[in-house]
Amino acid sequence: MIDIFGILGIIIATIFLLIVLLLIITIILISYSAKTKKVFFPRFIIFVLDLLYHPLKILTEKIGLKKGYIDIISNDMRNFIHYKKLTKIPFEDRILLLPQCLRKINCPSILDSAKGFQCTKCGKCGIGDLISFCEERNIKVFIVPGGSFVKKVIKLARPKAIIGVGCHVELREASLVLDYLKIPGRGINLEIDGCIETKVDYEKIKKALIIPED
Repeated sequence: MIDIFGILGIIIATIFLLIVLLLIITIILISYSAKTKKVFFPRFIIFVLDLLYHPLKILTEKIGLKKGYIDIISNDMRNFIHYKKLTKIPFEDRILLLPQCLRKINCPSILDSAKGFQCTKCGKCGIGDLISFCEERNIKVFIVPGGSFVKKVIKLARPKAIIGVGCHVELREASLVLDYLKIPGRGINLEIDGCIETKVDYEKIKKALIIPED
């Protein structure tokens, strides 16, 4: 007589061992990449991070790693993978997406239902200077009021590459959408996140925007 429960136990144990093995290999690859500054098997790392996203989030927070560690690693791996694709996209086919939380509380910009917040370059934050930088290179900039607005912007601008700024969770969610749409992107993490007056390294954004064309 076939022992169904015994077979199920073997299957579950095998799956568990495979998951543990995947985690060990991924941790080794991430640690080695961080130590050597060279990325090895990024697609494999992303596969494991996506497959085990929620348990890994819980695990890393339990052992005291930085909040959002898995999102940050995932974003870094995707940035690495998309780098070469991004170099093949002309500047005029790239767009920059900025979160509205970078604005000052007394920002005078007006929300356009199709294009997002329209910056007046008042000088109260670094967005105006960044927009001028982009205008010189024919890169369109959109200050979006929320994640759902991104789809509207993509339909409007039809970009071939997207550079986005946001918190680690938003960047990961956006990267999944871009993977589905097969649009290469690059994510820049906020240095201080939140709902209002967040902060980012504007020089880092500029460098990401002008990754040279091949």
